[in-house]
Amino acid sequence: MRYSFILTTGALSLLLTFVAFQQSFSQEQLGMRLERYAGIYAAGINPAFSADNPNNWEISLFTAEGFFENNYAFVRNTSFPQLLKNSDQIVLAEDTPETPRESNSLLLDFFDAKRKMHGVIQTRVSGPGFSARIAENHVIGFTTAFRTQVSAYKIPPILAYNTISDLNRNEVYAIPSAGFSGMSWGEIGLHYSYRNDDADLITTWGVSPKLLLGFEGMYTRARASFDYSQQIGDTSVFGSGNWDYALTLGNAANPDDVKLRRQGMGVGFDAGISWEGTSETGSGFDWRFGVSILDAGFIRFNKNAQQHHIEFDTIVTVSNADFPSRDDVSLILQDASQAFLGDPSASLQKESFSIGLPTALSLQYDVKLAPKVIVTGVLVQRIPFSKTQLKRPNTLAVVPRFVSEWFSASLPVVLDDWQSLRMGAAVRLGWLYIGSDNLGSFFKQRQFTGSDFYVGLKVNGFYLNVGDKNKLGKESRTRRGRQQMRKIKCYQF
Repeated sequence: MRYSFILTTGALSLLLTFVAFQQSFSQEQLGMRLERYAGIYAAGINPAFSADNPNNWEISLFTAEGFFENNYAFVRNTSFPQLLKNSDQIVLAEDTPETPRESNSLLLDFFDAKRKMHGVIQTRVSGPGFSARIAENHVIGFTTAFRTQVSAYKIPPILAYNTISDLNRNEVYAIPSAGFSGMSWGEIGLHYSYRNDDADLITTWGVSPKLLLGFEGMYTRARASFDYSQQIGDTSVFGSGNWDYALTLGNAANPDDVKLRRQGMGVGFDAGISWEGTSETGSGFDWRFGVSILDAGFIRFNKNAQQHHIEFDTIVTVSNADFPSRDDVSLILQDASQAFLGDPSASLQKESFSIGLPTALSLQYDVKLAPKVIVTGVLVQRIPFSKTQLKRPNTLAVVPRFVSEWFSASLPVVLDDWQSLRMGAAVRLGWLYIGSDNLGSFFKQRQFTGSDFYVGLKVNGFYLNVGDKNKLGKESRTRRGRQQMRKIKCYQF
């Protein structure tokens, strides 16, 4: 019975129990995206922002970013560093009264569901990349990245661990519609941005098209609610079913020989535009407003991929005998089809499926309080266009920051998914960025539910012979009178 429930809505419970154990590190990496020296990093929140980079060129060596947050499970009285150090000491809190535990054990517990739950893991490792200014107003670039994400939203209360693990026998429960998606993929991206500063209102726009390499993907979804009842012994009864699930199988047959295999391809893009209002004195902009679309696109998996559908409207009884112990996932899928449809191949619909990227709309607004002090408001709102797409966390943030050429510091205040408020901190020391949008997770918390960390390293400052040295950042170098002075000074933060 275990496998049938995993392939339907029980997968959500097991998934979020699993992610509570993960040692994953940010959500939008606000400390390294918003300042003018961010360059190609700024394109991650709005591709138009790279046009504001005062450096003529830069090379990104690497970034490591990650985010994990949920309201399904928590670890008692711990911090992110302590969890990393003792991740092998996590035990279920419900087991400890009867089971002796070591002094450094970490207790995994679960929330009582009072509202729909969610859980998200995001990680990104970026490889080599660069950006370069061409003919003053044009910026071109190149990026590479490896990303993973697992997301589940609107998990119904009945799937809370404390509920689903203690259902009454012979009682019928209505299981609402639910689902989750997960994917790992690579990105090879180009970048272009343009700056039009021929008027007092400066306009910049940018676009980052990407070739997507799909490595692993999966989703499961119950299209409609269904009745479920646990019987005496290992037997369960389903009153109906309307379930979709799909996954890649390139590494499923031999889990001891897991390799990075390309099993699909796709395309995606980021695009954005921004406007800057210059001050009357020409000493910099008074404000900047930006709009961007992030992670538009999808990946189609068509190698070692299967898409399944199970649908029935009569009572079906299954037991553990229908799901013998197997290591080959393909055989487990056949067992599920046999148990619910009476045919091991009936559930297979086709040998391909698609998963959408975590698309979002983002708004950014900067206001200058002092020559080197900026406050930015940021909204990132996910855009649902598919039931099986990855879902990005919603973010509302206020980010005050101090910015100079070789040093910057920011203190993001972030509201995550309209539920969780936290404070972050980030610094840039020359070419090194380091920060977190959830600083509190690095200190002991009564209920640890997630963390966040990012680091990046790039080089710049060796100026190419394109116009004047640091033309966008040095107001002492002018060649076009007052209009050129206006272009230069608007980058004084």
